[in-house]
Amino acid sequence: MLYAQHPLSEAPTGFITANQPLPYARHLFGTRAHSAARADDTIHALVESFGPIASMHQVHSARVVEVASSGLVPECDALITCNPELWLAVKTADCVPILISGPESVAAVHAGWRSAEAGILPLTIEKMCARGNHGPEELTFALGPCLQQANFEIEPDFVHRFAGQFGVKNASRYFSPTGADDKMLMDLPGLLMAQARAAGALDIQLHSVGRCTYAHADKYHSHRRHTHELAAGIDNPCWRQISLIRRLGGV
Repeated sequence: MLYAQHPLSEAPTGFITANQPLPYARHLFGTRAHSAARADDTIHALVESFGPIASMHQVHSARVVEVASSGLVPECDALITCNPELWLAVKTADCVPILISGPESVAAVHAGWRSAEAGILPLTIEKMCARGNHGPEELTFALGPCLQQANFEIEPDFVHRFAGQFGVKNASRYFSPTGADDKMLMDLPGLLMAQARAAGALDIQLHSVGRCTYAHADKYHSHRRHTHELAAGIDNPCWRQISLIRRLGGV
């Protein structure tokens, strides 16, 4: 496999890693350098270098599926596997790609605000712990490039959507006024990490690369930036970054 040729601190061209390695796993967050086509076509090309990959038809749901083999899984937003020969893929262009490693399995999660509201991350944590007979403190999380709060403008009623959900106290701290109108700015990665902590995850095992897909047009595709560009008469293509995780064998 291509990644086996690189030490953990050195990602292949077109990918980055979290600041901290994930125990029990290899992981990669994609950039636009490798994604200049439809996401499924990009994944097909990556199979040639990386080996078997399982991906999702993502629908902003709370459906979590455990897989043992490659292919496209219909209508879900998280995959779990214990197969060390299988990469899990998540496609994003503003939503949060979350890669999770545990002693018995790994997971790839697609977390937009809709799937966050539906509980995709707490449910994934629950299923990983149940299948591995361990607690959430055994899991390590990496959140990849996504739409950061400075550019995540939403309607004010979003604050109420997340109030008290999944054990998160004072969810309003993850929203701030724009200062220009009645809109709010949402810290989706912060809210997701709060959901993980409420589910029992440890702070020291929650890592975010903190890079904004909207702000860095040279590095990342962004659906929101693409929408704004279209409104201004600019028609640049918007594809998806592909992020990947694979369980280490022999664990």
